[in-house]
This record gives sequence, C-alpha cells and structure tokens, in this order.
Amino acid sequence: MKIFDTVNKAEVEVNGTDGLVQLMKDGRQVDLYLKEKKSDEDGYMSWDVEHWSSVDGKRFIRCYSLEGRVLSESTGHNIYDLANDFKPEEAAKVELS
Repeated sequence: MKIFDTVNKAEVEVNGTDGLVQLMKDGRQVDLYLKEKKSDEDGYMSWDVEHWSSVDGKRFIRCYSLEGRVLSESTGHNIYDLANDFKPEEAAKVELS
C-alpha cells in the first residue's frame, strides 16, 4: 500500500494494515481520511478524519476531525481492538504524520 508521508514529503510503501500498526508503534501517526462522514451510534459526534497513534506499543488512541477542525473527543484502544476499529482499507486516503 502506498501512502504519503507528510513529514518527509514523500510517498512510502507500507505492508498493509500490519505495516501501519508497526509505524504507529514506532511513534508515527496514521491519518485516515474517510470516504464519507461517520457518526457514533448515539449521534453525539460526527467525523471525517481519524488520527491514530500509539501510546506505548500496546495501547492506541484515536482522535477525530470534522471538516478540518480537530475535535476534543478521543477513544482508547488496545492492540486487539485494532482488528475491529482500525480500517485503513475503507479510507479514501491514508497519510503518515
């Protein structure tokens, strides 16, 4: 999978989802630009970009943006949650920050 590295201003080849998870463990942030706006099940918030990063290699945090504005909400995940919640294959664009 080819993604754009916004820090080094270059396109990089990544070994799928596992490669992205390893990059997060190594201290990078992965930004998933969604194809359409998502909302939580309660209708409390909506977002169109997910910002994923690792806290300590086993725990991960997901922050959200909507229409260019970073939202104050975030969610915590463990490595096993990523199989259900981290879906780069469904994103319109993936970037590395």
